[in-house]
Amino acid sequence: MIIGRGIPADRVSAMRSATTTGQVWSDIVLAGGGPRALNMFFAPGSRTHWHRHPGGQMLYTVSGEGWIQERGGEVVVMRPGDVVWTEPGIEHWHGATASAQLIQLVLHFGDVEWTGEVGEAEYAACGAEVAR
Repeated sequence: MIIGRGIPADRVSAMRSATTTGQVWSDIVLAGGGPRALNMFFAPGSRTHWHRHPGGQMLYTVSGEGWIQERGGEVVVMRPGDVVWTEPGIEHWHGATASAQLIQLVLHFGDVEWTGEVGEAEYAACGAEVAR
């Protein structure tokens, strides 16, 4: 059994930068041998880089509005209450839309393999795709 006791009172939310674009904060709430869980906050226009998880990833949208995209796939809008499962090894990114913040509970299995930044033009094209 692995138990996460939430965020310790003395831990400050960490702003991520090496694997994200924009202002993204995360708090680890479970860091066991296999499953890992964290809360993530994305400011408008912020997002992860392209990445994959050998054991898959589940995203639960708590509030706001975001996008997720698998490499070569369509852009999908995520809203409060939406749950997204990304299969093991599938390259993807996720983050806030250009005009809204996003808060997610993230659960993944195994390490993360980061594969590159989602560029500004690539991100802007997502908004145009969703608007159609």
